[in-house]
Amino acid sequence: MPLQPSFSHLGLYVKSLPVMERFYCDVLGFYVTDRLGNGDQEMLFLSRSLLEHHQIVLAPGRSETSVSTINQVSFEIETLRKLIEAFQALTELGITGMEAMNHGGSWSLYVPDPEGNTIELFVRTDWYVPPHATTGLDLSQSEELIFQQTEMMAKDTSGSKTWDVWRQDFQKQMDRRG
Repeated sequence: MPLQPSFSHLGLYVKSLPVMERFYCDVLGFYVTDRLGNGDQEMLFLSRSLLEHHQIVLAPGRSETSVSTINQVSFEIETLRKLIEAFQALTELGITGMEAMNHGGSWSLYVPDPEGNTIELFVRTDWYVPPHATTGLDLSQSEELIFQQTEMMAKDTSGSKTWDVWRQDFQKQMDRRG
């Protein structure tokens, strides 16, 4: 039976982060929800939805002469159990080069497609955790242990909060801008 994930967000490699930030925010109405890194390596997380921390990620890495490149195409999976099952099924199909990450706010499995584009399968957690806290994720562990590790990450990382609190804060940010 094929997976039937829901589309969630898109990451784009860009030539000029300031130009793209202005376009996506000023022209398309996105808000910057987070920044990761600095200078030439800064990534921007953008959203227009209270339900989505980021709908678009802008990341450096596209050369002046390159054609359009995709950082990742992301699809939401309903539960951690289904993400683990997806990992097992993809492994059985002989897919290699996968990487699982615990972002605190989500559990993600990054899978290369046949042409090397990155597909992300992810599950939301109950917490917003700033992006710098991301760690690797062992999908052979029990769901209970993964939940416990993620809860500890949220408790131990400054700036973490429930998604409900994050949404309230983001609503205030959007209201201030109008």
